[in-house]
Amino acid sequence: MPSDITQTVTDERREFLTNELIKYGQYESEDGQQLYELSLPELERLHINVKCKFGREMSFEEGD
Repeated sequence: MPSDITQTVTDERREFLTNELIKYGQYESEDGQQLYELSLPELERLHINVKCKFGREMSFEEGD
């Protein structure tokens, strides 16, 4: 049964990351793949990159 739990947690994390990326206007990866086509590590990496870019843009707008 642990694999069922692991799959559920993985699916929930993928859904969370996909929804977060869509909130930030990111609908595909930088190489054109749709979010649903990405592996969990690819989604994690894209999520980090998008949030960092957003943070840098906010800092730039504030004049920091």
